[in-house]
Amino acid sequence: MRSKFSLDLATKELDRAMTLIHGGYAAGKTHLMADFLKYYSQFGKVRFLNVIGEDGYMSAQTFGLGDIGETVDKYSDMEAALADYKKDGILALGVDSMKPASRLAMTHVLGTDSRMPSVGGNTNEWGAVHFAMENLTSKMRAVCPWVMCVCPSDKSVNQLDGKTYITPDLPGREAAGSAGWFDFVGYLWADVVGAGKVTRKIRFAPNTTILTRQRLPRPITQDITIPEGGGGWKEVLAAINTTLKEVK
Repeated sequence: MRSKFSLDLATKELDRAMTLIHGGYAAGKTHLMADFLKYYSQFGKVRFLNVIGEDGYMSAQTFGLGDIGETVDKYSDMEAALADYKKDGILALGVDSMKPASRLAMTHVLGTDSRMPSVGGNTNEWGAVHFAMENLTSKMRAVCPWVMCVCPSDKSVNQLDGKTYITPDLPGREAAGSAGWFDFVGYLWADVVGAGKVTRKIRFAPNTTILTRQRLPRPITQDITIPEGGGGWKEVLAAINTTLKEVK
């Protein structure tokens, strides 16, 4: 099948995106994802997918999102849930988080997540595990226009350049390679700036120490401050759309 398309920018506003937010524990990733779902719940159906082992959705329970959550504990259940969401015609999906999802993929391939895959022989087990994760993320992208996944961060060595980066806490080459699965990869962090006050910021700008990504004709270069209480995704979307509007 062949289908032609134009390389002229057709829109000044983003109309779909698959986003990964990574950061340290307590940075506010799940809260931001709930804020993302709250924003899109104004316009259509949304779903929150909790992968067994994460189970940190208390911070999402302050948005009044209602009965939209589901927990999965098997790779096949995750595939089935994604198929159901696509059938239901949802507008936005949040997945919490990619780290336990990678363990489901490992169990799916190896029958267990208690050992690392071997390399060599008749089967490259790492390759099969990575393919299983890519399969999941491809199915997420097909579910709905707006998808946000979150993942804790860790330090890892990029296998392409040998440098150490802060990346999503995923096994093997997925740590850096996972950026290719998403349109946007942002790093979220929190700083205590006073008694009872925390400032949270998210970075999409290219840099040499943290894995980020943005598929835009003109990059976001400034960190985005996440407001307390809510409105974080609205700020992110505004920053993205501002760069699109600046393109002549």
